[in-house]
Amino acid sequence: MPTRIRYCPVMATDGSGSSAWTRNFYPREGDGVGFDRVVFFSDAVFAIALTLAAVEIGIPEIEGGESSVPAMWQAVQDKFPAIIGFLVAFLVVAFYWRVNHQFTTTLRGMNNHYISAVIVYLGLIALLPLPAAMVGEYGSNPLAITLFALYASAVSGMEVVLFVVADRGDLFVTPITPAFRREKVIGALSPLVVFLTSIPIAFVNPAAAMIWWVVGSIGAGFLLSRLSPAAPPPDAAGRPEAS
Repeated sequence: MPTRIRYCPVMATDGSGSSAWTRNFYPREGDGVGFDRVVFFSDAVFAIALTLAAVEIGIPEIEGGESSVPAMWQAVQDKFPAIIGFLVAFLVVAFYWRVNHQFTTTLRGMNNHYISAVIVYLGLIALLPLPAAMVGEYGSNPLAITLFALYASAVSGMEVVLFVVADRGDLFVTPITPAFRREKVIGALSPLVVFLTSIPIAFVNPAAAMIWWVVGSIGAGFLLSRLSPAAPPPDAAGRPEAS
């Protein structure tokens, strides 16, 4: 009678010796496949969000003869709301990408809780062109301004969540001080405050609310840079991996 051979798969292990099937930490260094895939996926979502915003513009449709200069100019003017929506989406998405890119460089790895929070964050980023397009198309409507402000506030709020999850999971390259932690949380909350305070302004003057997004953001950044900024912790090599 032939002998039955039972297949016993060999489980890959991380630095702590736990199974690769149950690992909860994906380091940047060494076998950083898990870490890199999250970064690549994040960049792809940001890029797709910008692409969708550009696609929404479309090609101008000429009425009254393709060789008519006035008709062509009118068709381009008809696209101005879509172009404004794209510019709003581009500036906001580019801002959030830059912040996320800089934040990711401070991480020594990611855990499952952080990756789950990133997925929620990217879901908000992917849909950002929609409220931005509403601002471009209905910029004089206070409800369109309000919906965008609420949506942008949710994105900024998720940035705070990412910071807290990374901090509690000991994911930073080096431990941070309480003063630096407080400064970063306040800085991440400042866009949320600017967007939320623009809502009552929108019902008085929608254009003023959009101006406040720019002026308030610049003013908040200036104030934060003057209020005794805490020194960032220096990078330290050789930190042990989390299990």
